[in-house]
Order: sequence, then structure tokens, then C-alpha cells
Amino acid sequence: MKKRVRQVGGVTAASVVLSAGLIAGCGTNSVQSSHPTSTTVPSAASVQPVQKGGTLVVALAPSTNINWYLPLTNSSNASIYNAALQILLYPGVIYIGSNYAIDWNDSFASSIDYNASGTVYTIHLKKNWVWSDGKPVTAQDVVWDYNLIKATDESNVPPWPNYNAGSGGVPANVKSVVALDKYTVQITLKKPVNQQWFIYNGIGQLTALPEHAWNKYPDNMAQEIAYLGKEATNPSFFTVVDGPFKLVSAKQGQAWVLVPNPTFAGHKSTLDKLIFQYEGSADAEFAALRSGSVNLGYLDPSQWNARNSLLQMGYKIVPAYNFGYDFIELNLQKGSPLYSAFNDLKVREALEYAMNQNEIDQAIYHGFAPPLYGPIPAQPKTVFYDPSLNNLFAYNPAKAKQLLESDGWKMENGVMTKNGQKLQFTMLVSSGSESTLQEAELVQQDWKQIGVDVTLQQMPFNQEIGIMSDTKNPGKWAAAAGTGITYGGSYPSGELLFEPGGLDNFGYSDPTADKLIAKTTEPVSSQAENMKNFFAYEDYIAKQLPVLWQNVPAGITVIAPNVHNATTQVLNPTTGYSLLNYIWMSSSK
Repeated sequence: MKKRVRQVGGVTAASVVLSAGLIAGCGTNSVQSSHPTSTTVPSAASVQPVQKGGTLVVALAPSTNINWYLPLTNSSNASIYNAALQILLYPGVIYIGSNYAIDWNDSFASSIDYNASGTVYTIHLKKNWVWSDGKPVTAQDVVWDYNLIKATDESNVPPWPNYNAGSGGVPANVKSVVALDKYTVQITLKKPVNQQWFIYNGIGQLTALPEHAWNKYPDNMAQEIAYLGKEATNPSFFTVVDGPFKLVSAKQGQAWVLVPNPTFAGHKSTLDKLIFQYEGSADAEFAALRSGSVNLGYLDPSQWNARNSLLQMGYKIVPAYNFGYDFIELNLQKGSPLYSAFNDLKVREALEYAMNQNEIDQAIYHGFAPPLYGPIPAQPKTVFYDPSLNNLFAYNPAKAKQLLESDGWKMENGVMTKNGQKLQFTMLVSSGSESTLQEAELVQQDWKQIGVDVTLQQMPFNQEIGIMSDTKNPGKWAAAAGTGITYGGSYPSGELLFEPGGLDNFGYSDPTADKLIAKTTEPVSSQAENMKNFFAYEDYIAKQLPVLWQNVPAGITVIAPNVHNATTQVLNPTTGYSLLNYIWMSSSK
């Protein structure tokens, strides 16, 4: 299982297929519940009486921890694992389903209207939501969440910035966010923007937070942010929730135990308990599936040939793709070990051409990891993928070597060398997954053929991210593998990724890229214009290689026979944010 570094966009949102109704000038100014959700209606052939009770045990990926419970997240803790639990405690204003559309049944909002110019957005909230302490969830709770977001974006507010700062033009382009009444929020922007982009990247960030329980410093936002930042890692702080579950215990490196929230206004869980269980390795997780101590888990690709032992026990094994991309991060920051080499596009191109992604797909991922040559994956299928990028950097070691030689690199003792600098470095690799290590080892072998000497250094995922995020000490690492991005609901335009200070730049800066990203956020008059702008950004970034694109493997989900309604709509692999309150369990297998 590849590790997902962090999500982009709001905790509760996902990538979305473009809809003509969300493009300026296309005939509608409302986003509302015009189609039914599919999360609650099984097919007639599969109808079974729902049973109450049972403990659903969900396996976490190897060596990962849930350590930040506040929906506003700092950069070093912006992992999909934290977000997947946060959403169960604090659902967002909008929730994006596996089909990339807003699922209004599972959103706090019932609809969103906007004016013709796209500068005023009116969010209509459901009126029956209550906090677990009995207080009503209101528009003011959403406004307070926005005020917290705004405060974390201020440069003078210690001790942590919101990793999502700037997404959707929030707060820079926001003129005001006000509660018109108890259940209506209105957002006014300073200038018109792409409406779809703002709904998913701006409004998609918003979550109702319990102001009545948490607002300890109402007259000092800096103190409030500092206070919440300190409490963010304290699971016992988060007792007042409005989501389908309540957190009752959390032990790092062991398990996170939740129970249904009886005051939740949406679809109530029938489970007794929901447990996220720590796994030290893929082998440990496989053993837990076989013993029955885990009933919703995954199969590491390295264990594919052992799948029959699970199938014989009645387990279902289902490949499913997340909307995101995987990569090898090159440290382009000043002070990094190979600063000048990695900032040379020809070197990055050579490294990309020298990776045999087809071999990685077949040898490690059994055909469930199509090659990737840009920021948008081919699977799952979306309108965002430009098919002209197919095989953009298809495996070609001869061309890779020629690129280096044309750039002044010469082979010396088996290592490409230029002006005393050797293409010789250590690459960090997240531990716990055999397939992640196998992929890094194949890349290591591929690169050796063109004179690039790499030493692999395994370490826990959180430690790897900690080293990468320490921008004050860029000399500690040169490259990192086993990382990835899930778009998590954002319009996938790259605004938080490849601009200066973005999650995936680590020193990458390109004014042309910045302009193309900005163009994707501007108002458009048609779907065609929208996609033209998006493809211009996508194609340029793909060829510039701010990171090295890698195969995106499907997650292979394993479902125990006594776990029911674990459908694609419920598990939602596209976003990684499951609606586990829809799962029920039978008493016997």
C-alpha cells in the first residue's frame, strides 16, 4: 500500500467531474440536491435485514498513526489518516461522493446558490443537526470555523499555520463570511472566480465547529489558535461532535476506538464500536485478517499470491483507485545535497525516463498500477486527465543517458559526474510496506543503469515526513519515495502543490506554472474554455517534473464476510473518506 502524504483541499471534499451547471454562464446559479445519493439503497437482490451491534475493526496502513484530531490541520500532520477520522467526528459543509459529485445526504449543507458573477455564495444548512451535548449546530459555527481558518493564515499567529492556507482564495479573496440567519451562511468574494473551483476549494474547507464549547478566548484569536493547536493532539478534548461517531479512546501505536453518536442527524450507525487499528507491517495486518481481529483491511501487492487463503474464508477482495498521484520528491531547496543537479530539468527528465513504470506495474502491482506521467491519474477516469500525456516519459534508459551526457555529465567509476558533483545520493523510503520497498529497489536498479547511484534508507512514514517538512534543515535529505497526494476534494489545479510554498514544491518555483495555475481559477464562459485552461496547466506541470511521477496503485480492499454495505459509495476510495456509519455487521460469518 503506497503511503499518502497528505490531502489537498477540504477534509470532506474530493475531486469532481466538471458539471456544466457549475460553470459561469451555463444556465444555473444553484447547486442542490437534484439527484439521489446511492449510499443507502442496496440492490433488490442484495437486500438483507440490517442487524444491530458488532465491532468494525479497520486496519491502518503500516506504521501510520492518527495524531491530530482538529479539522484545521498543520502541514506536518495533514495526512489522509488524520482526515479520515476527523470527518467521522466533524462532517464538512459539503461531502463529495465516489462519483465526484456533492452528496447532499451526507453534507451539512442542503444547497448552495451563487450570483451571476460568481462573487456571492449562499449556503443553506440543514436545520436538524445538533451537537452531541444537545446544542443546535448553526450557521455561526460555520462562520467561526472560517474565522479560525482566517486566523491560521495570518503570519503573526503562532504556533502553526493551516496547511490548507490559500486554497480557494481563502481568506485572501474573501470579503466577508456572515450568518444571514441561524441556518444560512453567505460568502462574498472580492473578485469573481471559477465557481466550481471555489465551491470545492473554498467552501469545501468549511466545517461546523462547536464555538460554544471551544471558544476560550473570544477576544483574542491569536490565543485561541494557540490553545486549539495545543489541544489538537489531545483526543480527550474532542468530546463535543456533530458527526456519526464519538471518539472514546486513542492509544498511539495501538488503536482508536469510536462509538456511534446518538445525536447525529444523518444516517446513524448500527455498530457497537468502530476501531482504527495500528499495524506495524503488511504481514501483521494480513495475519490480523486471517485471525478475524481485523474485518476491514487491505492486501499489500506483495501478498497478492496469498489472496486465496482469504477468499476461501469468504472475504471479498476489491481493487479501487484513489484520485491522486504518487511521486518521488526531489529536494530542490537551497542547501539540499543535490541542489544544482535536481534543479536542472534535464536531470529530472533523465531520472523520469529511466524508471520502468510498466515493469513496476506488472512485477509489483499485478497490473493495478498504471504508469503516471503528470499530476492527474488515468484511473479513476475523470475529465481532468489529458490523454495526450499517455507515455509522455515512457521508459527509455538510452534517452535518459543521452540527456545527461548532453548536459555535461560524464560517467566516472560508474557514476555520472559533472564539475565534481556526483549523481549519488540517499533516498528516504517509508517502511512497513513490502511493495513500497520493492518499487524503490526497482527504481534504484533502473537508475544504476544510467550512472545514478542511490542508497535507500527506510524509516517510519511519520519520521520521513518530519524530515521533509523541516525546511530549516534542507541538507538532511535529497530524495524521498513512498509518498503521494490525494486531492481530497479540491479542484485539482495545483494551487497548493506547485506554487512556492506548496506541498509538493520543496523548492520548485516557476512563474509560468504559477500563471497557468492562476488561470484555472478564473471565471470562464464555457466548459470548453475551462478544460482548455486546465489542460494547459496539466501539460506544462507534467513536462516540468516538479516531482518525479510514479505509478499509482489501486488500494486492494479486503472485506470480511460479516461486514455488509461496504460498497464503493460507502468506502469511497476516490477520496479516501469513508462513510463508515453506513456499514453494518452480521452476528455470524
